[in-house]
Amino acid sequence: MTAPAKKFVMRHDFTNISSLKEDGVQYSPTEEHFNVPWYIRVIKNNGHLGIHFSCNQPKTTTWSISTKAQIMLISVTGKSTSRTFEYKYANEDEFSGWGWNTFINWENMEMDYMIDDHITIECHVEIFGMSGIKKKKLKNFDATMEEFSDLVIIVENEKFYVSKLFLADQSSYFKSLLTRKQEEFEKPEITLDGCKSEDFQYFLELIYGESPIDGETIDKIVQLADKYQAPTAIRKCENFLINNSGKTLKVKLQMAKKYKLENLKMSCLSKINTVEDIRSVLSYTTSEMDPSVVGALLQKSLLLLS
Repeated sequence: MTAPAKKFVMRHDFTNISSLKEDGVQYSPTEEHFNVPWYIRVIKNNGHLGIHFSCNQPKTTTWSISTKAQIMLISVTGKSTSRTFEYKYANEDEFSGWGWNTFINWENMEMDYMIDDHITIECHVEIFGMSGIKKKKLKNFDATMEEFSDLVIIVENEKFYVSKLFLADQSSYFKSLLTRKQEEFEKPEITLDGCKSEDFQYFLELIYGESPIDGETIDKIVQLADKYQAPTAIRKCENFLINNSGKTLKVKLQMAKKYKLENLKMSCLSKINTVEDIRSVLSYTTSEMDPSVVGALLQKSLLLLS
């Protein structure tokens, strides 16, 4: 099963269209989808209506967003005309937009799509790649939570204010660590090495009941869930890998072995039904594979060849 796609639809009614002069422009309100601001722009250009779909992400950092989109001009009668495109928005793009200056002839637009001097435009967008876009925090663990916490964890000089009791209940690692340190400080501060503050934020969000897992964060979160021996977090990661991840069977089996994810292993094996499937998961060194997986694949291959 593939990962849930990042999809959204923007729709806007543009009014007073007949008042647009040559090179005149109207903009839709900006909407935020997947932590990125977007807007639609229409322009009158050389006897045509132009339509562009644009990204308003600040250019102060390096980022890119790969998209597929369909732009539709819609009439209340049900008639529509559309065009599709694939485009990679990026910080070095001067305009951060894509579309057509001559989407439709102006007279045809007036005749078939303009009602009471307004037109309706929909943009159906799928994001299939993002980099450099910082995710919004789903839950705060900053100093605003200090009065409700009794433990401070420092990662890359960032302080996370949490509950000792809750963290110990969720993580055997922290339970053991806090047991050793409980006599040292009234309100302990613990510095963690070997992880990034952003990844630790995702980990805390998950154990506190939020849903930060997606195709970009799963590797980071499951690594910390395993490192900090957090069974609830591991189970949620495993469920995502089984039901929502777009990773290959080969990669999933590697992760199942590394993190001891038995349900994931069995799910992968149930999907291996052809010789081609077997070959795809045997493309890495057999000695690195789970022996039980090798045995199951051997049995499947014998059945297929019999």
